[in-house]
Amino acid sequence: MTGVRGQLDRRVFMGGAAASLAGPPLARPAFAATGDPARPFDAPYAPVQVSPDRVIRSVVGLRPYRAAGFVLKRENVARRTLIHNYGHGGCGVTLSWGCARMAVELAAETGERRAAIIGSGVMGLTTAAVLAQRGYDVTLYAEDFPPNTTSNIAGALWFPTSLYDPDVAGDAFLAQFRQAARLAHRDFQHLANRPGYGVWWLRFLELHDAAPATPLAPAIEGNDLYPGRAASLDPEANLGFPYAVRFHALMIDPDHFLPALMADIRRAGGRFVQRRFETPGAVYDLKEKLIFNCSGYGAKALFGDDAMTPISGQLTLLLPQTDIDYGYVNPSEDGLAYMFPRRGAIVLGGTTNKGDASLAVNDAEKQRMLARHAAIAASAR
Repeated sequence: MTGVRGQLDRRVFMGGAAASLAGPPLARPAFAATGDPARPFDAPYAPVQVSPDRVIRSVVGLRPYRAAGFVLKRENVARRTLIHNYGHGGCGVTLSWGCARMAVELAAETGERRAAIIGSGVMGLTTAAVLAQRGYDVTLYAEDFPPNTTSNIAGALWFPTSLYDPDVAGDAFLAQFRQAARLAHRDFQHLANRPGYGVWWLRFLELHDAAPATPLAPAIEGNDLYPGRAASLDPEANLGFPYAVRFHALMIDPDHFLPALMADIRRAGGRFVQRRFETPGAVYDLKEKLIFNCSGYGAKALFGDDAMTPISGQLTLLLPQTDIDYGYVNPSEDGLAYMFPRRGAIVLGGTTNKGDASLAVNDAEKQRMLARHAAIAASAR
């Protein structure tokens, strides 16, 4: 992805960990659950209650990773215009609106007003929403729809990660990434605290065991997308860690955001058709002459993209806490650990098993994750 920013290599953001008790929450107003404005960094941090008896479930998803970066291009084939928009690694939700708008711009000069979209993850839904906003006749085809998509499993903090290998991706891709990120962030800003969309601001911390040897590097997509971004050397303000990079970030809850998108598309006249595509020919047989390929990891088999590599990520969901109004990520020799609050759960991650296409939950990894986050919660008291 974008390399080391704030001394955290966000090319591979997810990590692992695993179980003890964190203690009771602090008694104070519920910000995360209500969507109230983000609190200042010096406000108290309630500890997450991490214990096996608070686990709701564990799930595994596959990030569609490409070392060279995502594919966003147009081609003419079988008397159809095919626009590819896939391969976003761990950035699907983060880049969704931006890549959707850029993909639709590629279609503008075709003159076609009827569009088919392959895939019902966040890329397919945001592309459909943008098309519908612009008056296109839209049909979305997919084998599964939310809540049964990889996008439903996403951590969904607005924080680009697991996106590309800087030794492979070139300057043209970095420029494309920056444009997509800035476009996407602007759309999510407009949705923040809007009822029903599950988007809000929260304070976020990159927690480190030691201060870095080099200064905090700027974000390629722009520091202005992370209000208040600054380094802190105060352990009492850093959940007990000697060094942290703190900023306010947008949090997106897929369990609210994806259904809201589907409702918007339906209100605009869009249609959802359940269909599985085994070959490119089946795609080209569609009646629509304008087709958007938003099939995510499915593009590997459907369109023969052998550059696509799965990166499996495991999440463990805990019972929600209304007093958790912050998130964090902590890299260590043991991997990374991250925590995001949602309305319906506390999300603990994560793992980054590159090349692993298994969707089976690893119980040992689950226990390691619980223990790691419990230790972080204990330091937050």
